[in-house]
Amino acid sequence: MDIDLEVLKSLPLKEKILSALVLALVWGGIVVAALLSWLRIIEDPGTFFWGCIAGSIVLAYLAIKKKKLDIVSLLTPVYAIIIFTCLDISPNLLLQGLYAASITVLLLRMHQRFS
Repeated sequence: MDIDLEVLKSLPLKEKILSALVLALVWGGIVVAALLSWLRIIEDPGTFFWGCIAGSIVLAYLAIKKKKLDIVSLLTPVYAIIIFTCLDISPNLLLQGLYAASITVLLLRMHQRFS
């Protein structure tokens, strides 16, 4: 996937802010989970996955605002809820990191193909 930086630079200010918010929520949630675990406030940082779900919701909102709809980005909150709450896999930081990486790729993909 070729990243065209001109597309990212030409985004409206609101989309730039929402994109930064998506990244801050998914990656910042992992940092907050690790910090809370290190401070012994929570026992397992893997169970603190709310940043991934919140970032998915903001990504879906951003996808709604595009001229052409990206169904994959629209369904990310559903994916997040299924992955983190309904599967037999116990949530952990690796799973959160992989999910955050996929959200980052989806965000770039959405701006490249649907802007």
